[in-house]
Amino acid sequence: MSHGEHDVVKVYSGPVVTVELYQQALREAGISSNVVGLNLSASFGSAIPDSVELWVKSEDAERATAAIEKYEAENRA
Repeated sequence: MSHGEHDVVKVYSGPVVTVELYQQALREAGISSNVVGLNLSASFGSAIPDSVELWVKSEDAERATAAIEKYEAENRA
């Protein structure tokens, strides 16, 4: 399956706080992203786990995954 330049892919789904941290890591890496599901989370709270998703352009998916892994490695407690 080939991806066009306007295709988007999900790189993470989980709690809103984690999604926001990952989005900041992507921003710092120069990768644009979109958060999907914030309205659902606000309406239902934690009743729907992993309902907030982080999406990037398909051409940025590998770089985004690497940026998230780097963030995780640097912020392990």
